[in-house]
Amino acid sequence: MTRFIFAALLAGAAPAGAQDAPAAGSQEAARPAATQAQQVEAALKNYPEIMQIMKNLSVLMERGAEVPPERMAALAPELGKFNTLVKQTLGEKILADIAAREKAIEEKERTGAALQTLRAFRAALQVSYGQNGGKYPKSPAEMVGVNITAVPELYLPGHERTNKLTVINSRKYDKDATKAVTDSGGWLYFSDPASVNYGLLLLDCSHDGPDGMPFSGY
Repeated sequence: MTRFIFAALLAGAAPAGAQDAPAAGSQEAARPAATQAQQVEAALKNYPEIMQIMKNLSVLMERGAEVPPERMAALAPELGKFNTLVKQTLGEKILADIAAREKAIEEKERTGAALQTLRAFRAALQVSYGQNGGKYPKSPAEMVGVNITAVPELYLPGHERTNKLTVINSRKYDKDATKAVTDSGGWLYFSDPASVNYGLLLLDCSHDGPDGMPFSGY
């Protein structure tokens, strides 16, 4: 979150009115983001202490491993006090905006990783299908050590990390496979050869993805 706090600190130091959103279609709205950032940085020249602190913190992040532990231990409480003052200066509105942006970026990354893992896991199932005469395994866990090294871990938005695997060996959900979703955040697999869902692997998650479709629908 450090990069967002730095950006927020820059925005918070801009002249009054500079943080307001520009009207749609205005020259300000069309102005490249880099130009706006340069303007804010120029405004910060009126606050040399803030500029110096930001530079020093950047150096601390880059070279902190070279600083003796006792110095870092002595600095930590002071930085805690300073952080409190910075938050008070920024205000709840800016901090909430920064937190929302950070959450959106994190969830986008987690979504991309989960969908990539889903594609790879399904590909492994297809390989197993071909290797075993057109039969899917009774459980994807049977592929561990053969087609996969382990049941892949998922970290879906709204869930903790898990590789939980739920196997459905029935035709109960033939009309709608998503009815079997329990929102565990793990895997859902259909193993009954008589089922229309035979060999289907889903994300056991009812949360909506970035396109508004539940993750179980991918």
